[in-house]
Amino acid sequence: MRVLGIESSSSTASVAIVDDDKLIAEYTINNTMKHSKTLMPMLEEMLKRLEIKVDTIELISVSEGPGSFTGLRIGSATAKGIAHGLNLKIASIPTLEVIASQVQVPGARVGVVVYARAREVYFATYDIELKDGHFYPTIVEPIISLEVEDLVSKLQSLNLDSNYFLVGDGVERFEEDFSALNDAIVRLAPIYCSFSAKNVALLGIKRYHDNDVVTCYEQKPYYHKKSQAEREYEERRK
Repeated sequence: MRVLGIESSSSTASVAIVDDDKLIAEYTINNTMKHSKTLMPMLEEMLKRLEIKVDTIELISVSEGPGSFTGLRIGSATAKGIAHGLNLKIASIPTLEVIASQVQVPGARVGVVVYARAREVYFATYDIELKDGHFYPTIVEPIISLEVEDLVSKLQSLNLDSNYFLVGDGVERFEEDFSALNDAIVRLAPIYCSFSAKNVALLGIKRYHDNDVVTCYEQKPYYHKKSQAEREYEERRK
């Protein structure tokens, strides 16, 4: 199965083509938030270099969020537009699950920290399981949003060991805060490894085989929280 993976939930824009379990190509840029200007040209260039046609793609897999509201909307619109044109299904993958999937250590527990705004982060916990020769994250603690100080306190209260991995761009952004944690915590950075369209595509294949896919009309970004504009509007309405 030939799958197109799309990741645009952060400052990183990434597209990838995976054929079954084999990565064919991945194109990543991590120096701009101008995804509306870069994402489609990146895809077109990648297909050109591969000398394959877009209509050979059989599934679209996109990182659904949470993350940058604008980035998520651009990724979703790109995935839906291509899926509509080719009459394809979409695998919508939680962004924190994508990041957790980079830890390919069976039995590992992974805390994923994604920057939200100011000193707030999104956090979720996964266990890494080996199934049929592949590593998959299984949700343990669902996504929450909290201040970084509260997350550090939360982690300090746990009995963490070397089998616990802390990953995500929030770890890099708040490195000094997380330095107070137990030395046994393994931190996996840099950010460009976390937001990978390859991982989005590979997780999409599993979703497809589990019949956990949607149409272009059903897919939508997952923001987890309301935008600042929505919060300000509601505050004015009180």
